[in-house]
Amino acid sequence: MNRHSSALSASRIDTLNGCSWIYWCKYKLRLPDTSNDGASRGTICHLVLELLGSKKHKAKYDLVLRENSIFACPPLKRLALYHAKRLSVDDDENLDLIDSMTVNGLRYDFFGADDHAPAKSVSEEAFDIEVSNDKYSYRIRGFIDKLFLYKENSYALIRDFKSSKQVFKGKKVTDNMQDLMYSLAVSHLYPEYNNRQSEFLFLKFDLSKDMFNTPGNGVLRMEPISGEELSGFQYELTEYQTKIDNFDEDDAHSHFAGGQGYPSDGSFGGPLMCGKDGYKISRGKPVLDGNGEPIKAYICAFRKPFAYYALINKDGKVLKTSFEKDKEDLIKIQEPDQEIKLMEYHGCPYWTPSEHLDLFD
Repeated sequence: MNRHSSALSASRIDTLNGCSWIYWCKYKLRLPDTSNDGASRGTICHLVLELLGSKKHKAKYDLVLRENSIFACPPLKRLALYHAKRLSVDDDENLDLIDSMTVNGLRYDFFGADDHAPAKSVSEEAFDIEVSNDKYSYRIRGFIDKLFLYKENSYALIRDFKSSKQVFKGKKVTDNMQDLMYSLAVSHLYPEYNNRQSEFLFLKFDLSKDMFNTPGNGVLRMEPISGEELSGFQYELTEYQTKIDNFDEDDAHSHFAGGQGYPSDGSFGGPLMCGKDGYKISRGKPVLDGNGEPIKAYICAFRKPFAYYALINKDGKVLKTSFEKDKEDLIKIQEPDQEIKLMEYHGCPYWTPSEHLDLFD
């Protein structure tokens, strides 16, 4: 059986559906991406949550909950500060958010044993699954943040931590790609657990349970996905696999976010994905941060032109890219028959002038 050239993931498919040009930039050109503070904070939260999922770190977990801070534990403090500095989110405001969000996630039934202990608990369950038969042909890959398996009712609880500033809206609630992907993965990994359910924890929101054991608005537990739904999803994945394996520059121009309508369900899509230049405005005035400085508005990482460095092999294939500040990372992995070349990206064709016929130098 030949392996597919590209593995499908929920984020990869969501990117493709959202904007064909962003997909081209991220997955085909491998352009460097300017991660925002929210994504960087989420990376650090996930690192700490993964570490504390191990039983051997139970003492660290207890210390954090007792002191209500990950920075009360010296090893966790060093880990968080190292990555916060690396990702440029080591200011007080970002560190406070990293701390509070992580503790929030730790306090919500972190070991899945509030009702009764699971038969198995896994932090960061990795999967790479390929299916090829007379009905389906696809390859899926990803990581499940927390997986709890309960022998009673053959129940699998799939948990994913979210550091986003909004809870899911619209289609993300009723037809969630990550929910489908993870449920399908668990059906392959643990087929005996045929009662599967996903749970999303939004770390910036209330996760605490009330006197009736009802969690706060930061907990979204999805409806279980039936075997029939998963069967239909596998046909859908087969179509996505064909499209992604054959994706070219013509496809990249086929579905610009900027050319779509604004979503009617309150979700993030269409021109909202493009963002805008400048600063956040409220009632005609710039929005200021804690230091009194204007806060920049969101703008797509691939909307405007920029220069970058690419590590290229002898066949001309781009292996990895970086901005100037991270060029040293390319030098460290460069082999004798590879070169590092300064490249120029001319911006998204939907927004840049038509005279830019050559998109890449």
